[in-house]
Amino acid sequence: MFKNWFSKSCYFCGKKTKDTTRYLDDQGNTVHVCFQCVPVAERRALRKQ
Repeated sequence: MFKNWFSKSCYFCGKKTKDTTRYLDDQGNTVHVCFQCVPVAERRALRKQ
């Protein structure tokens, strides 16, 4: 029950997890990325917050 309240969904795959890394997209918005999609975020040159 509480997992849905405190977890964030991944920007790329949509999975919900508590352990996400925050990145900034081109417009300066914060996006959350799970540990499996971190290589995708780095390939797309998102800036780490």
